[in-house]
Order: sequence, then structure tokens, then C-alpha cells
Amino acid sequence: MKKIFVLFLTTILPIVGFSQSKFAKFDFLIGNWQGVETGVSGDGIGYRTYNYELGENYIVEKNQSTFPKTDKKPKGEVHKDIGIFSYNSNKNELIYRSFNIENFTNIFVLNESESTDAKYVFITREIENNPGNWKARVIIEKISDTEFKEFFDIAMDGENFQPFLQNHWYKVK
Repeated sequence: MKKIFVLFLTTILPIVGFSQSKFAKFDFLIGNWQGVETGVSGDGIGYRTYNYELGENYIVEKNQSTFPKTDKKPKGEVHKDIGIFSYNSNKNELIYRSFNIENFTNIFVLNESESTDAKYVFITREIENNPGNWKARVIIEKISDTEFKEFFDIAMDGENFQPFLQNHWYKVK
């Protein structure tokens, strides 16, 4: 019985330990954020939350961005999206799925070769309801535990990324 218990501990504990640390570099995101945004819709403000969910197996992001009235959009624009970070142990990949009010679902994969300890580069593997051969990229640049910048770029031709939205986020209580 003792051998079975030791075998159990040596097989299960590394898995449990890994499960708890897979998002360690993203712990700083957990909480509430306010930000200023600049992009194709103009200058706006944003509110965002990040929380661990389902036994800390996922990080869930909820976002709302508001942009002022323009000639093209006399009512202004309110953008909402929900994001889910998960870990695919079969492929050893960190995945970020972004579900947008415009009915796009972006499935991003963390590009380890372009990422650093303070910069995380996610590139789409797939865009559901894609109007063409688009690709998207999200870059998160950690400035501190209470501040980060985010860049959202689109390659409408599938190759050449162009800035679409830049955000500067500040953690709030």
C-alpha cells in the first residue's frame, strides 16, 4: 500500500504543480483594469477584468471599450468581448480565445519565440467568421504588476500586420 501511495504522489503531484503554475507569468493580470485606447475607431476608454475560473484552469477576461461619436458613427461605439486563456497540454501551448460582439472568434496561440518575460505575442491560429484571409496578433507588454500596454494588429492580406488598436491599461482596486 505504501508503494502505491508513493507512486501516486510521484505521478500526480508534478501534474498538480504544473497545473497551478501554467499561468504564473499572467498572474499580474488578475483583477480590474481601466485603460485608454487609440485605434481605427478613434480614442476611447476601456474597462476590463481578469479572473481565474474553474479551479484556476482558465483565466477569463471581460472587456468593454467605449468610443465617442463620429460622423460615421453618430451614436459612438461600444465594443464588448470575452477572452479565455487556457493551456493545451497535448500541444504544450497557451491558447487565448477572444469572443467579440461582431461575431468574430479569434483563436490565438502564444508565440514563444517572439515572446519574452515582459512581452507576450499571440498570433491567430484561426479566426471564425473570417471575412477573408485575415490574421490577427495581440501583444501584451507588461510594464509593472499594475500597468501594461496591449497592441491588436490585423493582417487583412494574411501576412502584413497593421496596427488596429493600442491600449494602455492601469490596475484599479
